[in-house]
Amino acid sequence: MARKSKTANASRWTILLAEDDPDYAQATRNLLEREGHTVLWADSGAKALDVLREQHIDLLLLDFFMPGMTGEETVIELRKFNDYTQVILQTGYASEQPPRALLRRLDIQGYHDKSEGPEKLLIWTDVGLKAAYTVQLLHKSRQGLRYILDATPELHKIQPLDGLLQGIILQIGGLLGSANSFLAIDPKSVQRSGDDAQAEGFLVMVADEMELAIHASTGRFSGYKHAADCLDDAELEVVRDTLQQHDVRVIENSTVVPLCVGEVVIGIVYLDRSVNQQRDIELLQVFANQAAVAIRNSQLYEMATMDPLTGVYVRRFFDQWFLRELRAAFRAKRPLSVLMVDLDKLKQINDTVGHLGGDRALAIIGKVLRQCIRDIDICGRFGGDEFAVLLREPGSEGGQIIAQRILEALRGKVVEGQQITLAVEASIGISVLQPHDFDLSQVPRPIPLSYFENVTQALIDGADRSLYKAKHQANGQHYEQGAPVLWPPLSKRE
Repeated sequence: MARKSKTANASRWTILLAEDDPDYAQATRNLLEREGHTVLWADSGAKALDVLREQHIDLLLLDFFMPGMTGEETVIELRKFNDYTQVILQTGYASEQPPRALLRRLDIQGYHDKSEGPEKLLIWTDVGLKAAYTVQLLHKSRQGLRYILDATPELHKIQPLDGLLQGIILQIGGLLGSANSFLAIDPKSVQRSGDDAQAEGFLVMVADEMELAIHASTGRFSGYKHAADCLDDAELEVVRDTLQQHDVRVIENSTVVPLCVGEVVIGIVYLDRSVNQQRDIELLQVFANQAAVAIRNSQLYEMATMDPLTGVYVRRFFDQWFLRELRAAFRAKRPLSVLMVDLDKLKQINDTVGHLGGDRALAIIGKVLRQCIRDIDICGRFGGDEFAVLLREPGSEGGQIIAQRILEALRGKVVEGQQITLAVEASIGISVLQPHDFDLSQVPRPIPLSYFENVTQALIDGADRSLYKAKHQANGQHYEQGAPVLWPPLSKRE
């Protein structure tokens, strides 16, 4: 059984001594522990293998002759499940086997003749531990690169920017181990929408120097919005230097990593630990380059698909998604609901508090819609003051539930002018597409695009008719649901 001795000044190295002579084992343990190492002891090859399977060992000092299993047989078994632990073979008989032949055949790091005394054993131990350091360094580098390769597909998935940024911080923690950190993005490179941008205050300009907004954080940095809120002047200067020089900066207890796309720095990652190993710095740079490209792609995707004022999808993207969901609903025989949401009295708001007031009202509507729909639903800006919401698998009353939720969330929302306050209200029309009962094996293929475009138009027209009724109710803030829309029959001519 393995036994662990207490050490006065334990090093980071753990050595396993496999030796059946207890007197020699105790003397060797005392010698190695005085060097600061942690030493475990096993009195047979089989017990040594049990220890090696259960915990990390840096160096194995292995007696050649032991009961039940020789040192050579132990090494052969060890290499079946562990390629990294370094081995120094010990023997009391110098002429047992040619040392060079053993080193080559067993792929071990040393061969110590016990008769050469403790000083020679310490030399061989140092050789073995240096080899262990080199092998572990290479292994960790491979693991880091493998981690980056595994993480890269997740980085480049189409996803919301905020989720991507938080994911990057968590993945950096996985790459280097636990560390408090935050990620800050150059606000000029981020498209934000409406109310969110004003409430969070992303950009502050001070004497031509930019204060970076924190977009994702962990540990003690959670809750901070700007780098200046949690860093002192010296640390902020390091951040500014990183932005200008494009290089990783390592100072006492912290590391700053630039996020670069070509020659452009779009932000930084700040870690509250020093990353001093060149290998780890290089891994950080490789990961940061991948992360920066993913961030820029996410920004470009949002710019192409999101309405910057309201934060919902633009009409073109919504139309494409609508057709995609319609085809999926046809295949799965599931319902769909469409909500047309219209901002009431936009002209009055524009005439009374100005067009900026109208923009604020539209931004409020967009924010409420994003908050009220589910992750599987989609919302788009359909016209100037009109929005469309597509609900997947809404259930029998799902459209009405969402409509009620939207109207309730709007209660109390206002835009203010110099001498007047106006309520932000909306009317909602609902149209529901019922599942069909077609025998899909008999449906002619391919189904033409015009078939799905006609169903789309029928849904939109139904929601528009319901919206018209809702808007003509007294006092606004109403929803109406029309008759169900049915899938038209498919014939050979379709």
